[in-house]
Amino acid sequence: MLDRPAIDSIATADDITKLDLSDSSLTTDAIMLLGFQRTKQIGRKARLSWMNGNPAPLQAEAETRRREIFEGALLEIYQEYVPLRDQLKALKIAPKRVIDIGCGQAINDLFLHRDFKPHFTLVDIEHTPDQYHQWSNQGSGYASLDNAKALLHANGVAKSKAVTINPRKTPDALEGLTGDLVTSLYSCGFHYPVDEYVPLFDRVIEAGGAVCLDLRNNYTANHPDSAARLLDGRTMTTVYEDTKSKRVLVRKS
Repeated sequence: MLDRPAIDSIATADDITKLDLSDSSLTTDAIMLLGFQRTKQIGRKARLSWMNGNPAPLQAEAETRRREIFEGALLEIYQEYVPLRDQLKALKIAPKRVIDIGCGQAINDLFLHRDFKPHFTLVDIEHTPDQYHQWSNQGSGYASLDNAKALLHANGVAKSKAVTINPRKTPDALEGLTGDLVTSLYSCGFHYPVDEYVPLFDRVIEAGGAVCLDLRNNYTANHPDSAARLLDGRTMTTVYEDTKSKRVLVRKS
């Protein structure tokens, strides 16, 4: 079973440089949010200042270290993506319609595009007044859907192949939505319960698709009834184990 040390050795900074992915579409605010999401990419002072409501140090760092922050985040996300890609290929799953819940800057989708060329539905509540997540019934937002979509377009995803949904603004847009792969990475099941999205998960899984989540260990332990709404009667494959969570792929049994 892959663990965090194994994940961290999957790829190097040189591997990311060779991918030659563009950050030209991302605003400074988007780089700031990306740096805060992936806290290894920014300094402690900038992170703490942001959490205390002062964005200036993080803004300065995002302006001076823009490419370094971007490529550092790419590396982290790519290292975590590769085991998912390999699992999908082992199961002969080649997704054509991906729904990304809590998409953030849609960086994981850059890699899915390179390997599978699917259509994307990006779902996010976008940047909320909450500066950072606490476990709650609903998540706080870290993203701009416009930035996420622009990043995909700047890296080869056709404009016709990416649509966006903010479920707080257009909740009806989730009704009837389906695809063959749902990803919700460090989002649903990690920062907030799965309940809101279970109808979507059910549609995708029962149609033969798969759902990939990062499940926090204390969520499945402390909220078994909530987790059971997704997991009961289904096949769960662990993609890798992290210190306090595991990335899983859930399919029809």
